[in-house]
Amino acid sequence: MSIVMGLDQHRAQISAEWLDTVTGEISRARIVPADRAGVRKFLPRLRGDGLEVALEPTTGWRFVVEELDESMPRCTWPSRPRLPR
Repeated sequence: MSIVMGLDQHRAQISAEWLDTVTGEISRARIVPADRAGVRKFLPRLRGDGLEVALEPTTGWRFVVEELDESMPRCTWPSRPRLPR
C-alpha cells in the first residue's frame, strides 16, 4: 500500500487526508459538492497507487464506497463497509 486515506463525510463537503507511505508526503483536499460527481472528480489524482481507505459509515456514504470500488479496483478497506442490499 502506498497511500492511506481517511474520509470525513458531511452534507456539504467531504474532507480527505492521505499519507503517501513511500515518500512521507501528507496531502488533504475538500471534495465539494459532497456527491457522486464530486467524488469522481477527486479520484483521478489517486489513480495508479495502492490505496487503503478508512470511512465512517454515515448517512449518504454508500455512493462514496461505490465510486471508490468502481474507480479504484486496487482499493482496500481495513474494515469493509457493508452495503445494504
